[in-house]
Amino acid sequence: MTDPDLSEPGDSAARGPRTKTLLDVSRERRYQPRGEASSLGNNLLRVAVVFLCSINAVMWEVYTEAPFMAALWGIIAIGFVIWMIYDARHR
Repeated sequence: MTDPDLSEPGDSAARGPRTKTLLDVSRERRYQPRGEASSLGNNLLRVAVVFLCSINAVMWEVYTEAPFMAALWGIIAIGFVIWMIYDARHR
């Protein structure tokens, strides 16, 4: 019997059955079909993030008069909207 650690890299006979790694498990989990409830929850969460980022942008502009931070929060809100559109088209 040969030791799998001492075998050649291309020698598959020395290796036992392949076990699932953490990456294989996460890949399977990632490609599982999504149900309507989880999809609705994700969409509501994204809408909430866009709404709160928009409020945060307005608050930075109105109360602290910091246009850079207001623009940053506005860009984050716009980025989330673009991500939502992209994700909806590629489902």
